[in-house]
Amino acid sequence: MPVTSFFTIGSLSVPSSWIALMVAFVVAYSAVRFRYGKKQAEMIGDAFFYLVIVWKLSIVLTDFNSVLRSPLAIVYFHGGAVGFYLGLLFIAGKTLWDMKKGRLDANGFRALFTGAVLVQVVYQVIMVLLNEGEMIAQVVTVVVFGLFAVFFWMNSGKEDNWPVQLALVFMAVHVFVAAVQPDEFIQTPLITTVVMGLFFVIVFMRKLDWRDIYE
Repeated sequence: MPVTSFFTIGSLSVPSSWIALMVAFVVAYSAVRFRYGKKQAEMIGDAFFYLVIVWKLSIVLTDFNSVLRSPLAIVYFHGGAVGFYLGLLFIAGKTLWDMKKGRLDANGFRALFTGAVLVQVVYQVIMVLLNEGEMIAQVVTVVVFGLFAVFFWMNSGKEDNWPVQLALVFMAVHVFVAAVQPDEFIQTPLITTVVMGLFFVIVFMRKLDWRDIYE
């Protein structure tokens, strides 16, 4: 959903997307902590922290001249979509590195997958609540993502679930919703879902033995 609302926090004018992202993180963190425990929830917190830091500091790469003229630009601005994708790339790289070094097991990766999906789902719903838009797009977004959230939560913790299929359904649901939204398929949230979904599918298929989770 496009940003149509801004909120004033101190001297900053904050777009609704930032508010939605913060709410989504809190919900995802709480859900992961409830299902997987404090250790796995802290991993979600670390991933979110790295995403924000890379996203903010990436302005040095995307608009270096502005930073030279005014170093405080790092505080008030960010690297835009490019910086956001760099943040996702950093998290993906760190995740693979942690797996290689044995710091992230199958259960931890499952928790990361759950957190990533819930962040995106909650973000989409909150964006509808905070912004104006066409009624059909808002209703479809809330209903479809809401139903998927229930389906995902009921199945993601089961011993016999199929994580690859859940990741594929996650992408398919967002593609369906995007078709009725104003920006359709050219939007950062959808691209983010596809990138994350493909990453999890590849790792689920090639890196993990899911029988180890329940031993």
